[in-house]
Amino acid sequence: MVNRRVYGWSIFFTALFLSLLGVVFVYTGSYFWCLRQGVSPYSYALKQGVALFIGVLGALSIYRFLNYRDLVNRKILRLIYLTAILLLILVLIFGKEINNSKSWLVIGGFSLQPAELSKVLIIVFVSTYLKYRWYDIQNNFRIFVAFMVFGLFLPDILILAEGDLGSAMILSLSVFAVLLVTRLNYRYTLLPIGLGFLLFLFAVVTTPYRLMRIKILLHPENYIQTTGKYSSYQLVQAFVAFAKGKLTGLGIGEGIQAKFQFLTYAYSDFMYAHIAEEVGALGAIFILLLFLFILYSGLSIADRTDEQIGKYLALGLTTYIFLQAVVHIGVNIGLLPTTGITLPFMSAGGSSLISNFLAVGVLMAVAKSLPSESKVKARVVGKGRYA
Repeated sequence: MVNRRVYGWSIFFTALFLSLLGVVFVYTGSYFWCLRQGVSPYSYALKQGVALFIGVLGALSIYRFLNYRDLVNRKILRLIYLTAILLLILVLIFGKEINNSKSWLVIGGFSLQPAELSKVLIIVFVSTYLKYRWYDIQNNFRIFVAFMVFGLFLPDILILAEGDLGSAMILSLSVFAVLLVTRLNYRYTLLPIGLGFLLFLFAVVTTPYRLMRIKILLHPENYIQTTGKYSSYQLVQAFVAFAKGKLTGLGIGEGIQAKFQFLTYAYSDFMYAHIAEEVGALGAIFILLLFLFILYSGLSIADRTDEQIGKYLALGLTTYIFLQAVVHIGVNIGLLPTTGITLPFMSAGGSSLISNFLAVGVLMAVAKSLPSESKVKARVVGKGRYA
């Protein structure tokens, strides 16, 4: 019988291993970029290391002190929700726009992305509120609509107002994953999924550069010579990084794309391509397998818990982490349009790293409360008894 805490700790140590590798690759991917900007070549890696320390401390604190069942409290739920919404409003008012997205708050020289923490808070809120008012949501359509409007679509609209379609998409899919495993009326579930799809289409067709990113994805060869946000330059350079890395890579610190600044965002948006160039296809596949292991462990927690709230939290947060990896890798290998979604635990970005570790902490807290052995019984086919 597998110890119930193994699943949580396996996610934690996998995330920690990915993050330590991430500090190394942030260093190799940003070294020459920092030199050209006239700052210390260690600055990005040091910031990543500090964020890693804070994230690990946060995850262990949540594991140690959080009883996730206590979240089903009106005051706590209100605090979680209002904190998430307030962060999203503050960044709209005081945020700094970078690369078509007004997602950063600059405080004392440090850049923060409130949307990263808000996504985790909203997933926790939705998962917990489903348990808190399950009967009303299930049996009163108006309450269900209000729940979806304020619980998902309002945060999505605020994130879209920042220009961050990728984050809104990740949040929506994570919440929909939770809805799909509930016992809600299927017509209730299909309604927000349909509205979410329409909102996504509206966000794409009303923004020229998003439509252009789809065209670039389909025919990158036609936009190599263009400049700015209508260029396929970064995507093509990512392809070159994969080609140069071959099977075993050029070696850590030997990546040409980052060294000569051909791949400008090797330390963030195109981290996976940078990894592939330095450690090859074998290393890149190994990273993908680690994310698949996190998915397996998180879904195992969701499957083994006997409580709805634990199941929803585990499913929503695991989906949130894994989808980020899928979208990032999909962008880097040319399967998805450029979105700016970072590779969880590895890409430069303190807000993302800390938020992902907070999600890991909640998963560990749920795993800590798993029953010591499964209560599910398998029926023996052809016999009227249970094994």
